Amino acid sequence: MNQKERLEAIRKKHKKEQEKRKIVIHRLIAGVAAIAVIAVVVFIVRGCAVFIGRCREVKHQEEEQTEIQATALPNVPDTNGIEQMYFESSAFIGNSFAEGMALYALVDGADYFSRVGLNVNAALTETTANDKTVIIDKLKNDKKYSKIFMIFGENELGWINSDSFAEQYGALVDKAKEYQPQAKIYLLSITPVTKKVSEENKDNTNNESIKVYNDIIKALAESKGAEYADIYSAVADKDGNLPDEAASDGVHFGEEYYKKCLIYIQNNLR
Repeated sequence: MNQKERLEAIRKKHKKEQEKRKIVIHRLIAGVAAIAVIAVVVFIVRGCAVFIGRCREVKHQEEEQTEIQATALPNVPDTNGIEQMYFESSAFIGNSFAEGMALYALVDGADYFSRVGLNVNAALTETTANDKTVIIDKLKNDKKYSKIFMIFGENELGWINSDSFAEQYGALVDKAKEYQPQAKIYLLSITPVTKKVSEENKDNTNNESIKVYNDIIKALAESKGAEYADIYSAVADKDGNLPDEAASDGVHFGEEYYKKCLIYIQNNLR
């Protein structure tokens, strides 16, 4: 082989080696690129998974916070100290006590079926001054009450037969249950009078008689599956009388003492 042929052979050999190196380099580049693509895909997938997980965690935390807030709402008093959520969808039925509740409007959206001087017999047979519907029958409407508060007894203290009071009051409770079966029924005690009014004892209106009638109301509540609300204790002084400054007539108190009654109910009857 002459010099020219040797040079040509060497040139071809170098060319083949260069081509092999190019192939190896291309394969390396392709491999690195593939690894990079896989890494990016893995990063994106992991990032999406973390993002989704975080979103779920935030949503769960928001739901828990909403539940906590919803649970806490009934325990949040307004400026009067009254928990409006506790008294939501309530109805008050009864005598001048319920009239006062309507007057001071301490419970948002409550309905009041009442009349000054109302007794249990009249509530079963008579109407209010505004329409022709018998008072207890006013519960037979399109609303669904969660709580029904009934207060009677003050105007029945002078009745000869307390058994008649219990019987007719029981009939009122039965009607309330018939018309509003989902509602919880609360029988409120008669509130005390001042020492002066108690000593005057007009129409048997004295604190000893009131306590006797309250015992009747408590027993009635137990027999009818209702709740007894001892608001007598909420407004009485240490001697069991209504404080003199609470009521100008010694019987019918004002807004501050209504607040005491409502706060007592929400704190003691759930």
